[in-house]
Amino acid sequence: MPTEANDGIEFSLRRKLIELGANENTASVLLCLHHHGASTSKDLQNHCHIRQPDVSMAISELREMNLVHFAPKSESSRGRPAHIYRLRMSLEQSIQPFVNLAKKRAKEIVDDIESVRELVSSLEPKQKNAFTAV
Repeated sequence: MPTEANDGIEFSLRRKLIELGANENTASVLLCLHHHGASTSKDLQNHCHIRQPDVSMAISELREMNLVHFAPKSESSRGRPAHIYRLRMSLEQSIQPFVNLAKKRAKEIVDDIESVRELVSSLEPKQKNAFTAV
């Protein structure tokens, strides 16, 4: 049963995922699928408060990361067939690709900082002369 405390935690988690580099809509859909379980695109539009094209792009990204399973909805209707989406694994496992990507970027930043330090030290004079006024 959802509580205000859980809503606050989910909001914070969504914000942190975005800070780690996740797309806003992808983070929303991921958390909606965790919170609401198996959902159609229309369900996700309503739960996440985002437009259908944004749901489709988020689902595509989650599918590329192999985080979402989808199956055709059993009831037939006119138009394009609807699908039901669900997370393939737990929320903790589902956020791992975002964490790994952030760790990779952090390592690249640390490596770049070290490269900058090396370049700066190669430009520094080898012997520091005291400043003298003439």
